[in-house]
Parts: sequence; structure tokens; C-alpha cells
Amino acid sequence: MYTLTGKPIVAISNGDPSGIGPEITLKALAKAEVRDVAAPIVVGSPDVFERDLTLAGAPLKIRLLEKPADATGEAGTVEILPFDRLDLSQCPRGEVSAEAGRYSGLSIAKAIELGMAGTVHSVVVSPNNKRAMKNGGHEHTGFEEISRHYTGAKRSIQILMGRKYNLARVTNHVPLRQVADICTRERVFGQIKVLKESLAMVGLNDPVIGVSGLNPHNGEHGLMGTEEMTDIGPACDDARAEGLRVIGPISADTVFVDIDKLGLDIVLSMYHDHGNSGIKILEFGHLVNFIGGLPIPVFTVSHGTAFDIAGKGIAGSTNMELSIIAAAKSIRAH
Repeated sequence: MYTLTGKPIVAISNGDPSGIGPEITLKALAKAEVRDVAAPIVVGSPDVFERDLTLAGAPLKIRLLEKPADATGEAGTVEILPFDRLDLSQCPRGEVSAEAGRYSGLSIAKAIELGMAGTVHSVVVSPNNKRAMKNGGHEHTGFEEISRHYTGAKRSIQILMGRKYNLARVTNHVPLRQVADICTRERVFGQIKVLKESLAMVGLNDPVIGVSGLNPHNGEHGLMGTEEMTDIGPACDDARAEGLRVIGPISADTVFVDIDKLGLDIVLSMYHDHGNSGIKILEFGHLVNFIGGLPIPVFTVSHGTAFDIAGKGIAGSTNMELSIIAAAKSIRAH
């Protein structure tokens, strides 16, 4: 999973061919700061990257690999591990395409397969379109769900990592009316535990975890909700009883304001928009998605396929660069 020069081999999935994934991958691979720490290989279609080569804004050449171990990490070279066949004519830029979804989903599966086999160090998932993947025949279309499925992990947690501030959530893409029912004592405690274990993969071995409340003012002793007393608070107590450094529940409207004062390494929010709003105010443009709870390190960018600017050469690659660097610096569980 390392080149002869000692650089970790990072597998990058193809991404949706109709979106900006291939473009930002090419731009990222042209950056010295990426090449300094990683030997990235693309698990995908040479046709896509040949088509988008001029969008990179830097001179790059394509080299095809037969196996990951053939990677050299040579600067100026896009090393691609081809698989399957993509009908690029069925993948118009900026449009949802079943063929694009089929191929991009298979690419994720192949990249994770290489990670599980130990032939690559870690995986970065390029942006995909959920509807395209569904139309292309994939049952699992979310980044976290598909990663958990192909690694066989029973539990996972999505972690948004910034330059300084980090976030995880107890619930993910669920309707707001269901959040309170999901945030049980068992669920919150389980997410705290998997979060603590997962952060070791990115070098945080003894994190201070700030657990957010759910209701206004932490429920005001039951006046505005009871979940802090019946579930979230007891889950924090359970975690502290096992020696975890947990602070909370912290009122949801101040947890991000007090993140430095409390010395938090990460905030565990109860639901999507609360957590994401706070972390994006603090770290917008610098976030990397990491899926904790998996046996291998799997990362992705914190944005989508951006169909509206696909093929225009104006997509920014910062998130992809940060994802590859984080993947290269991560620690494998086995």
C-alpha cells in the first residue's frame, strides 16, 4: 500500500463523469503539496480524464496501471487503474445520467475493495450524484451508506474535519420530526464511542468531545423538552463512566460559540442542519468528510457534483486536495 519511495497509495474514485469530480481530481493531482505526501491513483475511466485533461490548468500526462503496486507517485502524472467500461456518450455534462451513476458507484466499490484488500492505504470518494446512482442500479447512494455497505461495518459516523474545528452528528439525513425519537440514550452513547475510536485514525487519540443538546436551552429542566434529561445527559454520563472525555449536554445555541473556551476537539450535534450550520460558519471551504467506524480510512469532499459549472474549468479543488492529504496521513485500523 506504499510506493518504493514510502508514500501511501491513495485510491480516488472516478466521481460522476457528468460533474466536476474528474476536474477537481486533476487539479488536485497537479499540486505539489498533494504529491509531497501521497501517491494518488484514480480508479476509473481513462476516457473521462483524457476528456478533462485541459481543465487541469497544468501539464499532466496519463499513465495506466495494471495494479496499485505499479504506482510511482510521479509528479505531473495521473496514474489510472482502469476497470469496467464507461459509455461516455451517455454522460452529458451537467445532467443526471444513469450510465454516469452506474459507473461512479462501481468505482467507489472497486476503490473500497482495494482498501479492504490492503493494496491501497486509504480511499477518497469523488463527488457523486445520488439520483444518478439510483438510476444506475445502486441500492446504496449516500457516501456513508455505500462505504459502510462495502466495508461490512455495522456502525459508522460521519465526521467533518476542518483546519481547527471538527463536527460529528448523531443523526444524518433524516426528517427533522424523527430526530428526537432517534436520539435515544443508547444511540447517543454508541455514537460517542464510535466517534472516540474513529478519531484515533486521524491522530486524535484522547479527544475532548462536546455533546450538544437538542432542545432550546437544553430543555430548561423539561419545560422545553426532556431529551437532555432522559437520553442525552445519561448517555454523556455513560461515556464519562467509561473514561471518555465528554462535556455535555451543552446548549445547542452556544456550543460553537464556546468551542475554544471549553477546549473541545469535536462537537457531536444531534442533527444535520444544526451541526452543519455551525461548522460551516467556522470552516467553510476547508472541510473534509471522514467516515468513522470503518476498518479502512475513507474520505470525501464536502460538496457535490456541481452540474451547473461542470466542464467550465472553474471548479475549485481545495476540498479534494485536503481530502487526499488527510487520507494519506490517516492511520489504518488493520
